Amino acid sequence: MDTKEFKRNYIIHYLLLEKDFENTMPFLTVAEENFNAYSAVYLKLLITIGSEIDVMLGVLAKEYEPSSKKTGFGCTKIISKYERDIRQLKVRLKEDISILPWECDEIPDWWTAYNEIKHNRCENAEKFDCSKKYFQYANQKNVLYALAALFSLEMYAYRKIALNNNEEMYVPDIKTIFSIENSYWKDVSMGTASISMGSYLYML
Repeated sequence: MDTKEFKRNYIIHYLLLEKDFENTMPFLTVAEENFNAYSAVYLKLLITIGSEIDVMLGVLAKEYEPSSKKTGFGCTKIISKYERDIRQLKVRLKEDISILPWECDEIPDWWTAYNEIKHNRCENAEKFDCSKKYFQYANQKNVLYALAALFSLEMYAYRKIALNNNEEMYVPDIKTIFSIENSYWKDVSMGTASISMGSYLYML
């Protein structure tokens, strides 16, 4: 797979998911005071985004180790071997909210929420707060963090695919609500997008 194929089959799908989230923003502002707000729309988004993360984890793991048989969240062990800064990776929303989607001891809360909502939607949320049901964790924060995590995987995969194919690598020319901070982007050609000072990557 080259970067053109990756954009066609993965980045385009990511952008559709991001647009679905962006469509919720006029109804509920993205802000910490709204992070616990949950809804059926957020539940739909979290399930869909989580499923795509499942796919992207496998795609990226195979770019690093083609013989890998790991699937799902188990692929993070492979990815973290090669992308050692992933737990410190900072994604910034345009509204100036900083997110570290992979910062955790073992498993991020947004992934636990996705997995439990998928399997135990109406059960007591024993892994969070037993006074609530798991579907109540289909909230703005978990959707936002999951989407930021997916965005970061798309960028990691784009970069790795370009390197594996000896392609001249450009910042992907896509419109997005996120920017990503990571030092490796400072060596990437700007192409038709732009990189600001301080190693921030912006898709315009």
